[in-house]
Amino acid sequence: MGPILSSLVNLQTIETELRKTQQNLKQSQQTILRQEHHIKKLSEAISAKKEEIKLTRMQHDRLELELKCREDDVTKLRIALNTARTNKDYSAILTRINTQKADKSKLEDQILALLSQIEIDQTACREIEQNIKTENAQMAETREQALGKQEIIRREEEKLIRSHDEAVRMVPFKERGIFLRLASRYNGEVLAKVEQLNSRKGEHCCGGCFMSIPLESVNSLMTRDELVICPSCGRLLVLDKNPQQTSSANSNL
Repeated sequence: MGPILSSLVNLQTIETELRKTQQNLKQSQQTILRQEHHIKKLSEAISAKKEEIKLTRMQHDRLELELKCREDDVTKLRIALNTARTNKDYSAILTRINTQKADKSKLEDQILALLSQIEIDQTACREIEQNIKTENAQMAETREQALGKQEIIRREEEKLIRSHDEAVRMVPFKERGIFLRLASRYNGEVLAKVEQLNSRKGEHCCGGCFMSIPLESVNSLMTRDELVICPSCGRLLVLDKNPQQTSSANSNL
């Protein structure tokens, strides 16, 4: 392998390590963001639950007021019942009292149901608050660990960036431009090793897309220090350092 292809292999190695390091840094940052998002959701949930309790209390207070009004009406009707002059008046007032009592009983049931719902919602609030407290404690610990890890990763990233810049300068201008364009397309995986499929027939494939590669391309890689592009995926081909592959290809020349 000549100096051009060797410099590309070296650049590819550093490119892979750099992208892996940057991905590790991103994942570490996302861990904190996911926890923060989860705590935010819990906070939103408790706010919504407290709003439900507020509305339920308003409904409870309205029904309590209505219940008091009906109790007052029953008291007035009982006084009127004692002063009724005719059986017809007495019967009409008594009917109204019974109706008010029935309505009052329904209101009492509704009020009890609302009080029960308020108690359930308050219990849910306490549970969410405890979850938030636990999550905050866990996030503080995770943040401390993540920040320490991120500092180590950033230092490694800085070293790799310097090595990457140096490796880029070692590649000729034309080949460098091709590599960097392909790096954007293939997420840094620019080079693909030539895989041997059948040594007797001289069949090879691209290690990136696994499509067949002409024997002429393999021979070109062994005899010339120049770029050979996979006709299927467009990656830059390189030979494996396995000497068996080289000898097998030579036998088919």
